[in-house]
Amino acid sequence: MSLLAADLRAFFAAALKEVRQQRRYPTLFLGQLFWPALLPASWVLMGRAYSGNDPQALAAFAERAGSSDVTVFVFVGYAMYNWLSALLWGAGTALRQEQLRGTLEAVFVTPASRLVPLFGPGVGTLLPMALTFASNLLALRIFFGIFPPVAAVIQAAVIVVLGIPALYAIGALFAASVLRFGEVAPVVQLIRGMFVLACGITFPVAMLPLWAQISAKLMAPTYIVDDLRAVLLRGETVADVAGDIAIVLSLAAVTAILAVTVFGYLERSARRTGMLGRF
Repeated sequence: MSLLAADLRAFFAAALKEVRQQRRYPTLFLGQLFWPALLPASWVLMGRAYSGNDPQALAAFAERAGSSDVTVFVFVGYAMYNWLSALLWGAGTALRQEQLRGTLEAVFVTPASRLVPLFGPGVGTLLPMALTFASNLLALRIFFGIFPPVAAVIQAAVIVVLGIPALYAIGALFAASVLRFGEVAPVVQLIRGMFVLACGITFPVAMLPLWAQISAKLMAPTYIVDDLRAVLLRGETVADVAGDIAIVLSLAAVTAILAVTVFGYLERSARRTGMLGRF
């Protein structure tokens, strides 16, 4: 067996391990069905209560968001929020879970590439991510009687697939920090909050100060969530947002290279300090 084939086998074994662990505790999936439906719905109802469906309020929102459909706008944003949560709490803390179980050192003495424990567990987030998007669509249909056109949903799915590498790389970069800091749960909350505020997840980026709008352009989730809204709310196509997709893929490559570089440096440091075996 070639080295590449062996690493691929180890990669899929790492991904399968994460899926089996999720299957072992099926009640964990309840959160992927419950929160993606009720959390954005509560914000939509709150927004309607505050605005009173006033035409002037909707016109002001449309001017900033590019659409007056508050419901779909909010649901798309919270789909991204849940996607980021699954990545940061899943792939982003996978090495920390190995550390807590006392298996991280054992993983690192295997002959597999170091990229396997860094990127392999992230595959396990694809299932929760799919459940999140399915819950969002069902909630839109059941609670608000809204179902976007099938063609728009298909194009949104294409954007999601093309955006996976960028979000995947963010999770890997975050996971690497475990080798330096150990417990990263508070940092998860901080990073997730930063994305929510800066990337237009809960409100239009146009409402941010100019410096924050410029910073948002350096983050892949900004483009992904805006492109999803473009195809679902404004009737645009994947071809119309091709420029944004190219930027997202470029950011994915840069972030992945940075994750590998940081991971390699922190691994060498952790071997010297004994951080691999600490809790």
